[in-house]
Amino acid sequence: MVNEIFSRWLRWCGGAPCFQVYGRGRQEVEWRTVAVYATHRRNATSRWPLWAGTCITWTSQVVVVGWDFAEQLLHEQMANPASRQLPVEVAGGRLRDRLRRASAGAASLPTVSEILAHECGHTWQALHLRAAYLPIGAAFTLFREGPRFWNRFENQASEQGQFGGIIQGSIDRTFWHSIRVPPR
Repeated sequence: MVNEIFSRWLRWCGGAPCFQVYGRGRQEVEWRTVAVYATHRRNATSRWPLWAGTCITWTSQVVVVGWDFAEQLLHEQMANPASRQLPVEVAGGRLRDRLRRASAGAASLPTVSEILAHECGHTWQALHLRAAYLPIGAAFTLFREGPRFWNRFENQASEQGQFGGIIQGSIDRTFWHSIRVPPR
């Protein structure tokens, strides 16, 4: 109940999302619609402490990213689209573990689609943890992935998250017209 009310409030405050995506946890059968909002405060060049270059999952239905991230994701999806039949998952189940990623045959740095898959993992956690999600997320997200028990929250998001692509027709017109043509 708290998740739905907070999601509605965030959507009311945020207005139209930048776009919507299909997301789920591996254990879920059905795909959920996740609204992706973009703000300049989360751009990689932002001067806001702890906000620059970050993505955050607020609820099972709302993810907030930087405009630069949203633009990169759109370009990446235009070149190599994800779908519900071929979803993007975090290679090796970790964003930053180079050995696990290499053994999975992936590059050492994750793609923006993999980062969004990780955030979809957090939407799955929010769905199950309900009102406890935000305090748990706030307490453990800064520890990132790793081998210790306090890394379990982030590890689980990377292991569970699946990104099933951008929902057709959901891209906001203002966002669409503001993006730059990708370099050749």
